[in-house]
Amino acid sequence: MDWLIQYPIAHRGLHMGFTIPENSNLAFKKALEKNYAIELDIRITKDNQVVVFHDKNLLRICASKKKIANQAYSNLKKFNLYHTSEKIPLLSEVLELINGQVPVLIEVKNYGTVGLFEELLSKELENYKGHFAVCSFNVEVINWFKQNKPDIKRGLIFGDLKKFQIKFYKIVFLYRLFTSKPDFISLDYKLLDTFLVNFCRFFNKPLVSWTIDSKKKLRKARHIVDNIIFENIKIKKDRS
Repeated sequence: MDWLIQYPIAHRGLHMGFTIPENSNLAFKKALEKNYAIELDIRITKDNQVVVFHDKNLLRICASKKKIANQAYSNLKKFNLYHTSEKIPLLSEVLELINGQVPVLIEVKNYGTVGLFEELLSKELENYKGHFAVCSFNVEVINWFKQNKPDIKRGLIFGDLKKFQIKFYKIVFLYRLFTSKPDFISLDYKLLDTFLVNFCRFFNKPLVSWTIDSKKKLRKARHIVDNIIFENIKIKKDRS
């Protein structure tokens, strides 16, 4: 997984405010122009279509309270991202656009029953020729890929803990690490000063950090982790 170190990863594409929406084809085109790897989020619709979208509902991006999981894709296509002409893309469309030009990091937004969503994703990726990996906060998603699609590289995302987990975050992390046996770890920037970094190094897990959105964070992260997931800053591919 050399690409995980070589290519800085554009968080939800190379988006910019309301003019270049996150997780849009336009944001992905901008990332391609800069030769950045691309991180994106996927969800499943009511009619089992895999779409590229971060939030569980449309409120923040499309000013609607409708939930992605409750909508058929034909209905989602009616919404624009912010006030642009960009639409919610299918994962298949985005993969066709990227076409192996840069690596893709796919975050699976599944916090319910695993199986169907992951199987649909696997089918989407069967004939894709470029470099890619999947990742998720949900340890059960990572377990599914470990058991059913072990050839697909998988990463455990860790951070944004609930209050009861914060006190025992080391135990929670180690439990998820040993349970899912990920190929790499994607760690919240706020946790870079904790012993979790040492755990990753001890177990020889490549370490990525998110979300790096300032030069200050960039300088710190690059002394600690193997790669970054960034937004809203200019960055060079050579890690300078």
